[in-house]
Amino acid sequence: MKPPVSVIGRSGCWDELTGEVAERIGSGLDEVAEHLQQGGMTPSELGAVMGFLERTRARVDSLMCAAARAAAATESDRAEVLRDMTRLSTREAKRMARVAGHLSEMPKAAQSLAAGDITFEHAAALSNAAQKVGADVVEADSALLEEASRTSGDRFAGRIRGWSERKLIEAGVDPLERQRRGREAKMWVEQETGLGVLLAKFPRPQFEHIRQAVDSRYLQLLHQDGAKGEDPDKVRTPQHRLADVIFELLTGRDARDCEPLPSGSSGGRPKASTQLVITAPLGAVDGTDPDGRVEIIGVGHVPRDILKTLTPDTELAAMIFDRAGRPLWLGRNQRLANVPQRLAVAVRDGGCFVCGAPMHRCELHHIRQWRRDRGPTDVDNLVAVCRRHHRRLETGALNVRHTSNGQDPIIPRDGPAT
Repeated sequence: MKPPVSVIGRSGCWDELTGEVAERIGSGLDEVAEHLQQGGMTPSELGAVMGFLERTRARVDSLMCAAARAAAATESDRAEVLRDMTRLSTREAKRMARVAGHLSEMPKAAQSLAAGDITFEHAAALSNAAQKVGADVVEADSALLEEASRTSGDRFAGRIRGWSERKLIEAGVDPLERQRRGREAKMWVEQETGLGVLLAKFPRPQFEHIRQAVDSRYLQLLHQDGAKGEDPDKVRTPQHRLADVIFELLTGRDARDCEPLPSGSSGGRPKASTQLVITAPLGAVDGTDPDGRVEIIGVGHVPRDILKTLTPDTELAAMIFDRAGRPLWLGRNQRLANVPQRLAVAVRDGGCFVCGAPMHRCELHHIRQWRRDRGPTDVDNLVAVCRRHHRRLETGALNVRHTSNGQDPIIPRDGPAT
């Protein structure tokens, strides 16, 4: 909103203007707050309120970015102004300053944020991609904004990361090599607490192996903690348990008493089977299609040269499709999906379709329920979902909607099933 030309330059005019705007906005938000406090709103009404608040927040973030650009020309100066003139943390100020700079080069994205069609999280993901491949490349792909407008922020961040890596590969840049050069680890002792700190960054393929090993051992400790029927979190908090997992995997000793772990482990360390799934068309494997897309599930598009790094003991699996390109189905002959079907869903979904949790943490959910709706165990009726969101699907607090790009989560307007 622009002030009248006649008041520009007058002392205190902006204070008066912002005060008036704040009063009007505050009055409207107070009315929303009053309705929320009264309760009794239907799921549809709550959805409308949340949608309004989301769009309002996006528009405010857009104005913050515009104000930052007006305050300073460089990213570092913008970050300093944001930190000093607002209550943003240094980290938040730096992030907003970076996004503000890229939005000035991406007018379509800036307009979408200003209209509330995308959130600041979506804009930040677009900014990250612009930093890798250039703002002009991001701005030229209109499909990105369309996807951002209908996808959650964290899910979109994962998808655009894969998009930018594909662009880098097309430009002859190896993103995995960049990650390898960026790997690092630091260890130090905090002076205030005396706690030892371990910080490490790994290339994504290595990190996925580590994450699977950590998750496997974490579940073992979780079962140990709950063996007597106690609440596991009263025995060890999730943060404590994760720290114990890392200690045990690195040292092969029990985190509680530092005694060597029981036999049956490799080199005194807990055994953890890890696996990465690489997908590639036959032409990329035999060399007849050098441009064939090669991907590591959960990591993204990778250079074809990664196939040369496979060891002789690497397990290979072929997937058979019908003439329409669909994996073979099981119908209602079997409730649980078989291994090839799980692999097919992993290739399609890449992880939880709601939050993007890695595939090894996911279960397969029948979109048309097996018992109630007599849904088949077919790949197009299965979706990968983490345990937390699987519970929401089972209770009806979340539904699945088919789209041209796969499946999207939706919250039923009528609320959870009872």
